[in-house]
Amino acid sequence: MDDLITSHSRELEQLIAQIDKATDGVTTVRKRHRPTLADERYLSGEEVMAYLHVSPRTLQTLRDNHVIAFTTIGGKILYPERHLQQVLTDNLRPPEEPF
Repeated sequence: MDDLITSHSRELEQLIAQIDKATDGVTTVRKRHRPTLADERYLSGEEVMAYLHVSPRTLQTLRDNHVIAFTTIGGKILYPERHLQQVLTDNLRPPEEPF
């Protein structure tokens, strides 16, 4: 009779806890997933604004002035991560001397 699993058994509680942990892991992966196209990772506008610490209007200006690369897929604007990193690298300046 010890092999019987009921709704109050410790084994079932452990199984439910493992399922909850797995569900949390899947949710985390889904939130961090970046769309890929031709082996290139793309970021959303919200992710780029957080990455560059800019406002939506500044992001629009960067697009309008062709400072950063972007593509539109299905009405959604996406930014290739590699190009964003290249723009940051190309515009990196050493700190200035205070005097």
